Amino acid sequence: MVAVLSPQPASARISKVGCPPVGGLKGKRVGLRRDRFWLSWDWITDEWAQLLEKDGAEVVIWRAPVGKGDKEMVEGSDEYSAFISSIDVAVSGLGNCGSCTLWAIHDAVGALDAGLPTAAVASEHFEPLARMLASQRGHDDLRLKIMPYPIEGKPEDEVREIARDHYESLLETLGATR
Repeated sequence: MVAVLSPQPASARISKVGCPPVGGLKGKRVGLRRDRFWLSWDWITDEWAQLLEKDGAEVVIWRAPVGKGDKEMVEGSDEYSAFISSIDVAVSGLGNCGSCTLWAIHDAVGALDAGLPTAAVASEHFEPLARMLASQRGHDDLRLKIMPYPIEGKPEDEVREIARDHYESLLETLGATR
């Protein structure tokens, strides 16, 4: 008799506290997490920052370090902790490739674990990866704002228009009201 072991681990259901809605935007400090990968994401967050400020929020932008290894990882962790403690709402993006999706979700889950209303932003092509990564960290309920794919490489004015067109659905994703 031979015993065959399955290499697939048993499915353990990890469930953490759900993602709270933002509620009213006025007076809230909304953190927009950027990285160094996507110029289109800078344009999108520029547009969203202007719209959030018109709706009464204060916007704080933090740029995650590239590489996240050794020194950058330690400095990035310290900076991220300071960023998270300075805001009321987190928007983490952009999931538009494998590694950037991994880090955008990682940072979104960090904000969720700190109790912040949070949305992660990913392009539609990377939505399945973003959902799987959030689920692995116990956040099946992560609020995920989906953007068109491809978005990088489009003309700046077109990307900014896409950002403005998606602002209302960002607010819906966050559970935010004006």
